[in-house]
Amino acid sequence: MTAEENGGAAVLFRVLGTTEMRVPGEDGPRRVARKPAALLARLLVSRGDWVDRDRLAAAIWPGRVPPRSALSNIKSYVWQIRHDLLAPHGDGPRIEARAGAYRLCAEPGDVDVECFRQHTAQGRTAMARGDAESAVRHLEAAEELWRGTPFADLPDEVVAPVVAELEELRWEVRETLADALTAARRHREAIALLRDLTAADPLREGPWARLVLALVRAGRRSEALATYDEARRVLVDELGVDPGRALAEAHRHALAEPAARRGRCDLPRDVPDFTGRSREVARLTELSRSAATGVPVVVVDGVPGVGKTALAVHAAHRIAGEFPDGRLFVDLAPDGDPLSANVLLARLLRAAGVRDIPETIGERAAVWRAHLAGRRVLLVLDDASSSDQVRPLLPGSAGCMVVVTACTRVLHLDAIEPMRLLPLPAAQTADLFRSSTGAPADVVREVVRRTGGLPLAVRAAAALFLARPQWTPVQFAARLGEMRPDSYDLLEHLVTAPALRGLTAV
Repeated sequence: MTAEENGGAAVLFRVLGTTEMRVPGEDGPRRVARKPAALLARLLVSRGDWVDRDRLAAAIWPGRVPPRSALSNIKSYVWQIRHDLLAPHGDGPRIEARAGAYRLCAEPGDVDVECFRQHTAQGRTAMARGDAESAVRHLEAAEELWRGTPFADLPDEVVAPVVAELEELRWEVRETLADALTAARRHREAIALLRDLTAADPLREGPWARLVLALVRAGRRSEALATYDEARRVLVDELGVDPGRALAEAHRHALAEPAARRGRCDLPRDVPDFTGRSREVARLTELSRSAATGVPVVVVDGVPGVGKTALAVHAAHRIAGEFPDGRLFVDLAPDGDPLSANVLLARLLRAAGVRDIPETIGERAAVWRAHLAGRRVLLVLDDASSSDQVRPLLPGSAGCMVVVTACTRVLHLDAIEPMRLLPLPAAQTADLFRSSTGAPADVVREVVRRTGGLPLAVRAAAALFLARPQWTPVQFAARLGEMRPDSYDLLEHLVTAPALRGLTAV
């Protein structure tokens, strides 16, 4: 098992702190005596390269003339390390010798500092592709390997450049980890880490700027502004300089946050007795959690009356908390006539408070994307007719989610999540009708048979049942029986019945 597979337990040499090595058959790492540890650490600094005995002696006896027994002592320390751990003739780590020099041959996964570098690189790669959770795992694994000052057994003059480079890399790891935690919405952990960083080195602006932004995204604006004031005071008092670009930008973001938080929420009323679709709702909920690192675009299609809008609205209410900057419902075809993207963009920009709306669709789309940048907004685009109508409305940066409904699969968009709705099964159709009417079993069976599992038809039938309380169940069943067993005919008849004029079916 590799070090990566078991969280570092297979690492044989630990130098991110005092030098330790793992001995076969022992439960934990063994501390190495000071002089053998100095020799081992010096070999690890130059893993795979030959190190002459003078440099080994300088590491073992820093700042003094080595004793006359130095050569025999070095041989003794090498023998001790070999005896405790290494396999001189096997495939594992080994110390090789030649006249006046030694070298340590080991795989990168055998040394904690190499594992640290590997996890760091993998964490950065994960962040670059937008996978915040994977980045957190790798960067936390890198951080867990760190126990103290690297190569603590060696004198500064031997390892100072290596230690300085590793300590700076650790700073970058912790800052990137804070970014990944924030992107994964683990705000409390990100804030705690950044507070540690600002306390450890108050003159670094990077952690201050990240802390301000993390507090803003956690909804703690007053703390974010107070943190900026504290950072500015430290920089002015200690260095005599004003905050730099990153910190100033974070401050502007904190000041602008109230306006962003006033984003509209114009979702229609949720269906109180929404039935079924648990798999679809779960998938939409799962996708909403990935919006921090991308823009999920879900296209829900199906035949008329199957409940596309009901599902989109119901799920939008369920995931609304993920999008504090706005939950927008856009009817793309009011009164049945599709609106052009140009008209829709103008309406959206006016509602967003944009005064100078450009003339061309390309310019309007660019302003709309700029408005959404850095915000977490949910867009429900209802009753789409074409890709050209939808594409200009899509956000351009991570943080948002789009749910589109369409009667057929007419949309050809990049990287969409298709979701086709089928009619409800008989049991769920019965539950939906029964929950709003309390009708007897014979009526329920007739409705199930006649509506074909289309929620809109079921609701229309329920409204008709409730609108005619004088009808007996037999009369109601007979009325349904007069219809052809075709859901569309039933739907058309029921929603145009005199008793139901003005009814808006969900």
